[in-house]
Amino acid sequence: MPEYLVESFDTGLDGPKSMQAFINEKAAEGYSLHQAIERSPCQWVLIFSSLSCGQCQAT
Repeated sequence: MPEYLVESFDTGLDGPKSMQAFINEKAAEGYSLHQAIERSPCQWVLIFSSLSCGQCQAT
């Protein structure tokens, strides 16, 4: 079963560039972006799935 990580994220003044940097950080930790939900123009809920769990199900 996949493991999920849910993170609130505020893009602030940097906009999408800061969000992409955060997504890259999570990728380095072994997570892939599963879904991004916009709460307001600057506030998002990001749902990540564990890469290792996705690979385990594929085998």
